[in-house]
Amino acid sequence: MNRFAIPIIVTILCFNTLIISAQEKENNVFGENDFTDYLFAFSLTESASGAITHFALIKPGSSVRRKVKHITLEDFLYQASGKMQSVANPTKKNFFKEYTIKRPEVVVNELWKLRYRSFPYGMSNEEGWSAGDTTFFLPSESQMQILKKYGMTRMGDYVVGENAFKLLKNMEDSTWINNYKMGVEGN
Repeated sequence: MNRFAIPIIVTILCFNTLIISAQEKENNVFGENDFTDYLFAFSLTESASGAITHFALIKPGSSVRRKVKHITLEDFLYQASGKMQSVANPTKKNFFKEYTIKRPEVVVNELWKLRYRSFPYGMSNEEGWSAGDTTFFLPSESQMQILKKYGMTRMGDYVVGENAFKLLKNMEDSTWINNYKMGVEGN
């Protein structure tokens, strides 16, 4: 064996070990769809298209490795109800029915009320539920504590998976709404 062969072999073995280690960390199986563990999510921040809230499919992981696929409000409704194929709902389960959300179209369109005192952009006189003291477009500190129960620690955070559907369900409860308006934790 010549003197260059051993370093080349060692380098190849080290490189292969790194590749195998990375593949094991990813837990991928050849041919497996890597989108099977996405979750439905929404954020109370405006989307790039100008929507008041935005919806996404999120593959959980560290914030650096987390994958986010943005979807429309309509896609969220269709996919979460099982009426449309979804990587977050491959079995086409009706999450709204599972979480006993009676009027999903209405409650999803009311997400803005969690953040604003009145409908933004002057397009409606409808009142929101936010009690923010300093600005009309942020919840109060006590309201943020309520939203924290659903995984939202900052305004830009997503409410993901089960927390998203629990929040939507609670938004149909008049007692929960009144508690939220006053910044009082209930439920």
